[in-house]
Amino acid sequence: MNSKDILKCLMEKSYLNYHNINIPEFTYSDLRIDLIKIDLRHRWIRGYEIKVNKGDFNRDDKWTLYSKFLSSLTIVCPAGFIQKEEIRKPIGLIWIEEREKIEYVDWTYEKYSKKILIPKIVLKPKNFQTRKSLAWLWTYVSVLEVEFPRIIIELNKYKNKEILGIV
Repeated sequence: MNSKDILKCLMEKSYLNYHNINIPEFTYSDLRIDLIKIDLRHRWIRGYEIKVNKGDFNRDDKWTLYSKFLSSLTIVCPAGFIQKEEIRKPIGLIWIEEREKIEYVDWTYEKYSKKILIPKIVLKPKNFQTRKSLAWLWTYVSVLEVEFPRIIIELNKYKNKEILGIV
């Protein structure tokens, strides 16, 4: 399991919410984060930092800087890779578990299995700041402004799915 697999899992498991917009590889100022989810209904910007290397996890000290533009931050890693005791509050932790899913092929009842990735919340993140403040509203709008072209693309994807009857 690598960081691309984990990112794909997080993007797919966005809980089929119309109000979430996923933006991978987001950069704000000089800070880069693996994934942000913008919740348009509640005005949250949740950040997800993917770690598959223990050395990278130990060296990373910029987590407090993410509070400039995120409402919460969660570390995402393979199951058991990072323990919740290693995570400082208010940061959350999600483990990605690899499981085997057995499916049957049509009427022949032939079995085949495939591996699927399932996120498991180990430690729920606390919010860095309240969304009711004027300062947070300014930050929220500035993030939307920077990412507006990508947000339009995401909204059109949802719109097309709705038209096609997929959602």
